[in-house]
Amino acid sequence: MAETDSVSIVEVKPIEQRKNLMVVGLPDIGLVGLIVASHIASESKMHEVGYVDSELLPPIVTVHGGEVKAPIRIFEDKDMIAVISEIALTPALTIELIKGLARWAKTKKIQMVLGATGIPVPNRLEIEKPNVLGLATTREANRYLQNRKVQILQEGMLVGTYAILVKECLRQEIPNVTLLAESFEEFPDPGAAASIVEALNRVLDKNIDVQSLIEKADEIRVRTRELMRRTQQQMKGMPMVQEQELPGMYR
Repeated sequence: MAETDSVSIVEVKPIEQRKNLMVVGLPDIGLVGLIVASHIASESKMHEVGYVDSELLPPIVTVHGGEVKAPIRIFEDKDMIAVISEIALTPALTIELIKGLARWAKTKKIQMVLGATGIPVPNRLEIEKPNVLGLATTREANRYLQNRKVQILQEGMLVGTYAILVKECLRQEIPNVTLLAESFEEFPDPGAAASIVEALNRVLDKNIDVQSLIEKADEIRVRTRELMRRTQQQMKGMPMVQEQELPGMYR
């Protein structure tokens, strides 16, 4: 069990060290990261191996298949870990959770942490296939993304949940890649998540099925709309995640 001042990461089953990748799926813009991580865990048939405990968590448990589950759970397969939150997170919990995950990833010698999120665009209804941008904390990872035909975010700002993740990965000296897809701001966006999964297939040399995610889009929207509403409420206390044009003085 790994602990910070307010967050405990509990391993129900021992998790092997030196995983290639940890995918972090926390609710934010369009629930994109959560949908991506959940789909990867499902399609890769990951096994549940741990959960997050904290006094900052609300008094909530989830139920799946008649079993009581923690609201923030950890899954693994032979080379990946996925962290998935099924509840909206307060700003305070978000910060402490990400700090705890970054420290834990360091102890597990995880090679890279992946974040996935949305860039809210006003014309999302007119976009059939959302574009994906990549942001990496190392030059080598940036070059790798470019070689795998992922457009690099050249100018802008990343603020909010996944900005905290980037900062904590830098602090712990763990390579981080963040993929951002054009998305709805206030509605669950499986289409944006599908674009990121396609990009991940190129980046990771995977063949994670995307069609099933597209086919389940309506079901996902219905199932997650209440979570999206609660996430919007919590995000009012935290700057929005968005890509913004920087003032000329920074160029």
